[in-house]
Amino acid sequence: MTSHPDNALVRIYKKFYYAFAGLIDGILHDFSIQLQFVFAAIALVISLIFQFTVIEISILMVCIGMVICFEYLNSAVENMIDHLDSRFSKQAKAAKDLGAASVGFSALIALIIGIMFVLNHI
Repeated sequence: MTSHPDNALVRIYKKFYYAFAGLIDGILHDFSIQLQFVFAAIALVISLIFQFTVIEISILMVCIGMVICFEYLNSAVENMIDHLDSRFSKQAKAAKDLGAASVGFSALIALIIGIMFVLNHI
């Protein structure tokens, strides 16, 4: 059974639509995601002030993307756990803590890289 090309285009459109909807929802309703975007903007301003090279800015953008992606995933995990059961459980706590750790660790690595770049331009 072959699918009609229009159906494929509709499916692709829907994927991008839902991805964009999730992106906007996170920006509008999730404080942690908003905070990561503020930190990203600060990092980019610092990169302009210290005149980072194109390679440094590229690496910085990968770091920013990594941290923000982990924040979105962490928020998704937290929302799903809260939706499934509002009662405390060790497993739910562990899942939330692991998600938070992924954000924290990626942010720490991004910060270290950013500091190294700034020190290289002083």
